[in-house]
Formats: sequence, C-alpha cells, structure tokens
Amino acid sequence: MINQMTPLQQRLLVSGVGTLLVLIAIFLSPVPAFKPFFAAAIATVIGVAIREFYHIAQAKGLQPASRLGIILSTLYTFSVALSTQYECARMLPQIMLLTALLCCFFYYFAKGNSPFINLPVTLFSLAYLAVPLSCMISIAYFFPSGSTQDGRWWLFYLLAVTKMTDTGGFFIGKQFGKQKLAPYISPKKTWEGALGGLLLAICVSVALKSIACLFDGLAFTLTFWESLWLGALIGVGAQFGDLAESLLKRDGGVKDSSHLPGLGGMLDIVDSLVFTAPLVYIFLRIHAH
Repeated sequence: MINQMTPLQQRLLVSGVGTLLVLIAIFLSPVPAFKPFFAAAIATVIGVAIREFYHIAQAKGLQPASRLGIILSTLYTFSVALSTQYECARMLPQIMLLTALLCCFFYYFAKGNSPFINLPVTLFSLAYLAVPLSCMISIAYFFPSGSTQDGRWWLFYLLAVTKMTDTGGFFIGKQFGKQKLAPYISPKKTWEGALGGLLLAICVSVALKSIACLFDGLAFTLTFWESLWLGALIGVGAQFGDLAESLLKRDGGVKDSSHLPGLGGMLDIVDSLVFTAPLVYIFLRIHAH
C-alpha cells in the first residue's frame, strides 16, 4: 500500500509515525526503567546512520572496518548515557574515544588493509555521527533530578526547530526556489528554500519559547532574544549538516543513503542534527553558568 503513495505522501506518513515514536521516547526518557531503552534507541539510530555512511565510503572504493566502527559507536553512545547518570562515569566518553582509537589501530595491525586511508574513514564515523548525535542524550539528562528545568523540553526544542528547518526548506524551495544554492553538491537546493528554512526555524524557536511559558515557564528558560538568535543558528546549522551529507553522497555517487519510504535513509534523516545537537548542548553548558 505504501508503495502506491506519492513520495510526498510517503514522506508525510513515515514522518508522522516517526514523530509519534520520538515524542513517546522523549516523554518517557526520565523514567528509570526506560532510560536503557532510550539510550539503546539513540545508539540504534546512530549505528544505522554509520552503516549507511560506510556504504557511501564503500561506493567510493574504500574499505572501512564497518562492523568495528558500529560496535565502537554503540559503546560510545552508551558511555555518554552512563556519564549522564553516574558521577564516577563522567570521563567514560573520553576513555571510550581513546579505546576506539586504539582498537582501530589494533584492527589494522592485524588486517593491514590500506590503513592510511581506511583507518581514518573508520574513525571519522565517530567524529561525524556518534559524538555529535550522542549530545541528544546529554541534552535529555542535562538537568539533575529535582531541577526546575527539564531536559525533555530542550531535546524537543532541538528536534522541532531542526526538522522544521528541513520542512521549510523543502516546501518553500519546491514552490518558490529559483536560485541554486550549491548546484554541484545538491542541485535541488535553492537560496529561496534556505531562507525559508531559516525563517521557519526562527519562528518555531520563538513559538516554542512562548508555548513553554504557558505550560511551565521554569522548565524551559529561554529569553525572546535568545530564541531569535539560537533559532537562527540552528536554522543555519541544520542546512549546513544537510549540505555536508550531500557532499559525501555526491563524492560517493550515492543518491540516497538507504531506502526509507519518502525519506531516503537514516543518514538523510539525522544529517541536519549533526551540527545542531552539539550547538544546543554547548548553549546549555554556557547558559547553566
């Protein structure tokens, strides 16, 4: 049945189901019994995206250690989750990154399969996807139990503003797009779409700040001016992440990273979060002091 739908209908259906699942996961994230499942869900998303990244690398003729990279990314994601829950595990993500570096070198000590290029490609998946996307866990659990602020609001804010940037760019670009933004990298993207995505990001950022005040103003403290410039930064970062992935796909000769109906692949879904998730986490670190 889904194959009989238009690409736009498929996109809306899959996006709707995905949004519902994400909202449920965010809502349940503070529940102690659900925390391991929340971390596992993020780790699965990252692992699938990394597998698709390696597929692009293989299309380019490279041979990264795919299985090792996915295992290391999963361990890193769980190390971030543990570091948010236990004071004694604060340094665990850094330890895991050092372990990943050592494991990759040990792997190529044994395999010796063009290590000068394949080893960096294997590790780049962690820097490009695992590290930035794991910031979503850090955002969800940024505030300690009993704090007036709620990390769920911030995670929802990150996802909503980022994804509405994508939505604004897609629909406004489709309707009014004429001037090509980066024809070599992504021929369909236009300056009009980019501006539309940016403006929608700012509007959604301001709207969420206002809505949060109606529900619980202390759970999500963001001033009007902060909502303007942070929304703008997220709007720019989301589109830069999209272009960054398009650059890699173009070089690898790959159109979609996978074949999720109407959406391409997991990497196509999370690419816009690669720069925005760390951005919001850095804002929180600065904002908290």
